[in-house]
Amino acid sequence: MVFVPYEFGAALFQHIYTHVRPLGSLFLVGSATMLVALLYPSWPGVVGWAGRALFVGAVSFYWWSTTVLNNSMTGGILYPLMVAALLLERTSRFQGRGLLAVFTAVVALCFGMLMTLSPQVYLRFSLLPVAPLVRLMGVLFLASGSLLAVGLWRRQPGVCRLALAVLGLLFLNMLLALGARASWAGMGVYSVLALACWVLLLMRQMPSPVGVRWRLFRGMALASVLPILGLGAVTSTLAQRALEAELREKALQAVAAETAWLEQTATMARSLLRAQSRDVAFVATARSGDREALRERVDLLENDSGLFDAAWVLDDTGETLVPSTRLDRRTGNFSAREYFQHALKGGDEVLLSRPFLTSAGLPFVVFTAPVDLGTGRRLILVAGLSLRRLGLHPTLASRSYHVELFDRRDGSLLRETDRGDVLSRAPALELLAPGALSAAEGMAEAFDPKGRRLMVAHAQVAGTPWTVVVTARLREAFAPVTRMGAWVVVIALVAGAIALVLSQWVGRDVAGRLEALRDGFAALGTPALEGGQRVQARGDDEVSQLASGFNEMAARIDRTQKELREAIAIRDQFLSMASHELRTPLTPLKATLDLLIRQSESGQELNPERRRATFSRLNRQVDRLTRLIGDMLDVSRLQSGRFTLTVAPMDLGTLAHEVVERIGSARPERQGLVSLEVPSSPLMGRWDEQRLDQLLTNLVENALRYSPPETPVRVRVVEEPGGVRVDVEDRGIGIPQESLSQLFTPFYRARNAAEHYAGGLGLGLAICREIVERHGGHIQVTSAGPGQGSCFTVRLPRAAVADAAA
Repeated sequence: MVFVPYEFGAALFQHIYTHVRPLGSLFLVGSATMLVALLYPSWPGVVGWAGRALFVGAVSFYWWSTTVLNNSMTGGILYPLMVAALLLERTSRFQGRGLLAVFTAVVALCFGMLMTLSPQVYLRFSLLPVAPLVRLMGVLFLASGSLLAVGLWRRQPGVCRLALAVLGLLFLNMLLALGARASWAGMGVYSVLALACWVLLLMRQMPSPVGVRWRLFRGMALASVLPILGLGAVTSTLAQRALEAELREKALQAVAAETAWLEQTATMARSLLRAQSRDVAFVATARSGDREALRERVDLLENDSGLFDAAWVLDDTGETLVPSTRLDRRTGNFSAREYFQHALKGGDEVLLSRPFLTSAGLPFVVFTAPVDLGTGRRLILVAGLSLRRLGLHPTLASRSYHVELFDRRDGSLLRETDRGDVLSRAPALELLAPGALSAAEGMAEAFDPKGRRLMVAHAQVAGTPWTVVVTARLREAFAPVTRMGAWVVVIALVAGAIALVLSQWVGRDVAGRLEALRDGFAALGTPALEGGQRVQARGDDEVSQLASGFNEMAARIDRTQKELREAIAIRDQFLSMASHELRTPLTPLKATLDLLIRQSESGQELNPERRRATFSRLNRQVDRLTRLIGDMLDVSRLQSGRFTLTVAPMDLGTLAHEVVERIGSARPERQGLVSLEVPSSPLMGRWDEQRLDQLLTNLVENALRYSPPETPVRVRVVEEPGGVRVDVEDRGIGIPQESLSQLFTPFYRARNAAEHYAGGLGLGLAICREIVERHGGHIQVTSAGPGQGSCFTVRLPRAAVADAAA
């Protein structure tokens, strides 16, 4: 209706023809709004109801104008059912139930009954216009509609698909039949019904409107089809209006040209006849009664003027004085002729008669002029124009126009471009209302007997009772615009199809990569997938960047989980070692205290030597607990960032002497096994004396703990440029190569250290590394392997201590 409104020219659409384009706009906007509401179900419900209101309003007006007023049974059934289905589909009871199949079944049953009872009405819906075949179609409609209804009621998909297949073929037959008769409106309705049957047949399950593919599909559908249709509708409307204005202008120009030519012909005929009737020689010849001379003058008028097809002379009683050589040489009395009676009453004017048939059956119009002979006598000079020759004259209008010339006095047709039967009633008078052509000129619209819309331009020929009418069929005139509108629709459909195919292709690619990301997220932390790339990053778009980011995040999570598992393992190991280490000094403490309590209760007293040994053991166990607790507190300070240094000038050599002597006195069994090498001059620097004491103590005690008895330990303090170096070397169990890199990790113990039980929580070396690094130094260990001993080397700066402390 919007693109090809002039195709709705059948008599069925005469009531809506002036509103075709607005009605089509309502259909287009309403259906587009419903489509948007269907594609975007999360939008407010008012959008869907607004689209349905526009569509139902347009359908109601169309139904009333084309079916009720024209008594069309088919539309009277189809459109109310369509409106009912649209309204019920949005109610809470029927929403989501799929009323399309129910609507198709009801339509099939109604069509079947009507075709069976009144087959003659539905002949145009069959490719073969034979009533028995239409009745057979009705029987098939009834059977398939009933089968579909039973299948829907019993929920049997196979039965429903069989019925839909038959209905699709029946609606396709109606579509082809209407296409053969160029009934575009019916073709649109039944193409939708046929398509609905095939969609219901092929679609086993309604697709779920979720996911990236669906979003791309609906976005591309709206972005590709609707703008093209909207732009095409505006362009088609503007083109049709421009073409209609141009058509009106050309029709008026054609009327003006025809009128000017006819007016010029009539003026020349009058002038020539008036000049001949007043010619002195002609009047003298007529008075003398010389018929031969008079015939010569009439022959000149008839043959040499190039204007008239016949000429003759009558006396005042109607008798023929000089007959026409072209029409009929016979003489007679023509007083009964209207043109003769009219000429007698017209005075001296040259008069134009009504069209008539001569005795030879030729259509003519004649000009009559009186010839005054004096003494009350007069002759009537008659010159005639053949309407057949007038019809052969080429028209100045376009070939697509229909030109008529008729006499206003009785409506007789004088000229027609189709060279029809002249002297019949002019066809234009049957198309227009009475009085529509009474104006001097104008423009009107009408419908021909077949319901096709016409544009009619008319004008009266001045000085004559003639009227020129130029008629243009709008369907033929607007054929280029119609083709353009059809191409716009085709382009919109093709563009939509291409866009949808592309959206599926792009959506499949994007959805596949997003699904891979989803699976990757689901598999995060799975040990079987750790260490590998979970999502393939293809391309250079945002999804690829997201995949790369995901892979990096997964790698970090893997590392974090690995570290977390290691930390959990270390924690479990620490708890096991801590419980064991704490229990080790507590057990002899408790036993010794129990012994002292029993002895005290029994009144027994230990001798001084034994008492001193007992208290010495208690003191060692308390020192051991103190060291364990101190180490754990130091680790806690390290992890919380509260491990600080208090630097001051000190002599590192003196501190090394004190540590070696203290350890030697505390371990009498190892007395003399720890050797110390220090420079003779003081090794001054700014260090934290308490922390360096802790550092040297841990290193020396570790060397003694992991060395066999009677094995020496060497401590060397060496001055270096800008700092000092401390080496603690033993000949103990050594360190495996795979453990060297993790030896300074909290709670870590080498494999052979765990086997050679010597106590400890694995915190001492971690604390030593933190002390050295807080001083701005560096600690490292070297070992040739298990059983080859080890050497811990500490390098401390002198000048950088203040900066490191800060």
